[in-house]
Amino acid sequence: MLEIRSATKRDCALVLHYIKALAIAENFPFAVAVTIDDLEKNLFNHSPTAHALIFYRHDKPCGFAVYYYSFSTTTGKRGLHLDDLYIEPEYQGLGIGRAALVYLAQLAVEQDCARFEWWALKSNDSAIKFYQKIGAQDLEELSIFRLGAKAIAELAKS
Repeated sequence: MLEIRSATKRDCALVLHYIKALAIAENFPFAVAVTIDDLEKNLFNHSPTAHALIFYRHDKPCGFAVYYYSFSTTTGKRGLHLDDLYIEPEYQGLGIGRAALVYLAQLAVEQDCARFEWWALKSNDSAIKFYQKIGAQDLEELSIFRLGAKAIAELAKS
């Protein structure tokens, strides 16, 4: 039995645990600097930046997702961006990841989103195959650009 619940402030330690576990599982190439205070401030204030879900199988937590809304000027509508999705290894292959994506797709429909998007590390072959299997497209015509904290500060000063 699977249950998907919105995370609460008291779930911050579990969310942090899953963020770190995902980074290890993916060999994430960047430092993970997030703290419980960061999660409390950004997920559980009066105007949250993002939202977290916790997945339970037989009342035991087994994974999480973090998502936020974006906006597309070309559609004039919001989009749903899945930032992280992690299922504990012993629960993988049981349909939990698919159920999480179905849940989020239903949320995107309810919120009249034009898009439901996420990123995957190019080295994450199993995730990429899974995403392609459910009909997701790899947008090869797009490149992701990022400024880190130091580059942001330098640009802001220029």
